[in-house]
Amino acid sequence: RYAASTLSTAVREALDPGRLDADALHLFTGPQVAWPLRTRDLVGMESQPGFSAWVLVEGTFGAPIGHFDLTVVGPTARLGRVVIAPRRRGEGLAHVLVGHAVSQARALGATKMRLNVIVGNEPALHTYLCAGFRECARHPRPEVTAMERSL
Repeated sequence: RYAASTLSTAVREALDPGRLDADALHLFTGPQVAWPLRTRDLVGMESQPGFSAWVLVEGTFGAPIGHFDLTVVGPTARLGRVVIAPRRRGEGLAHVLVGHAVSQARALGATKMRLNVIVGNEPALHTYLCAGFRECARHPRPEVTAMERSL
């Protein structure tokens, strides 16, 4: 089940704080947010026009197990901060989240979807390739791979 969520709430609930560290935060947000994670950093992202955050929960009242956010401006959607709770990684849930993000972007009128992935985040890269994303123009930061797909 999916529910609209605020980014700060989803992050607090979907991530296991005991296992989050600077490296994990970098894979999740890139260089936008520094360690230690502060809710006010995430709240600032929520003020972007066209921004929405989604959380995947178990059952009707279950615990959050995943998150993504989507920003749609004109025909382009940007997928960001796809994360799966550590205890549920390896179950294919990222594929479920990305599929739902693609559906949401289409429903919001987007015809193209873009994302950035940190170089070395092989599970994320695999998920995005399976979802039809392809590397596009070189990103100005060498530690980031830019990807996109048509909707």
